[in-house]
Amino acid sequence: MGSHDFFFALEFSSQGAPASLVEDLAANVFRHVGAAPEHAEGLTQALKDATAKGAIGGDRRCDIQFRARNGMLEVLVTSNAGRIWQTEILIP
Repeated sequence: MGSHDFFFALEFSSQGAPASLVEDLAANVFRHVGAAPEHAEGLTQALKDATAKGAIGGDRRCDIQFRARNGMLEVLVTSNAGRIWQTEILIP
């Protein structure tokens, strides 16, 4: 799948980008590779969890990564260096 192989990552703070903006970005990545976004069930909640205020009230950092290779799209959401959610979606 040479034309679909790529790596894209975005880092933002809980104050830096609303979850809806990142969801729109993810939808565009899914469209680009031809993957169905409904296969990423749980992404919306993961983004909300990743950007939620910490117990001590501090801002949190969120990272989202998209890696397409070998016919699969891997999506990874982390927050403050901890894994929140991950999935792999078959690229048709």
